[in-house]
Amino acid sequence: MNLKKNRNIIVVGTVIILLVIVGLFITQGNKEKGKNNGANALPDVELIPTVGPGVKVTLEADAKKKEAIMEINGIPKGTDFIEYELSYNALVDGESVPKGVIGTIEYNGDDPVSRDITLGTCSSGTCKYDEGVNKVKVTLKFQGDYGAQLFEDEFEI
Repeated sequence: MNLKKNRNIIVVGTVIILLVIVGLFITQGNKEKGKNNGANALPDVELIPTVGPGVKVTLEADAKKKEAIMEINGIPKGTDFIEYELSYNALVDGESVPKGVIGTIEYNGDDPVSRDITLGTCSSGTCKYDEGVNKVKVTLKFQGDYGAQLFEDEFEI
């Protein structure tokens, strides 16, 4: 009887050891899958340095806030063009709605650079101006032989 009992203990022990070993392999495999191997990683984000303190930007709107003039001073040497984005909230049917303007300035070396910007949309000579614009976020991306540099600021108009 002892021999049969010992054999059962050995079989049960062996099964338990095998289960533990298989469990370790499965756990280790799941850990390897969980490691960031790029498949589930966030996409690469381009980090752009900010421009130096010599760059000065102003944004002033006309009395009716239909047009704005953006002026850029101290443009970095070697700049080829400047991409701009103006983003703001406007009132549409009594609700605040995000709006904006984008564009590119081909830089020819003149400093300062000035742009008239319509706060709204124009088509076929007819303009529909955005209402209720008070704050405008200006984002400028300077591109040149130095790479790219970023400027961001918010203006009350």
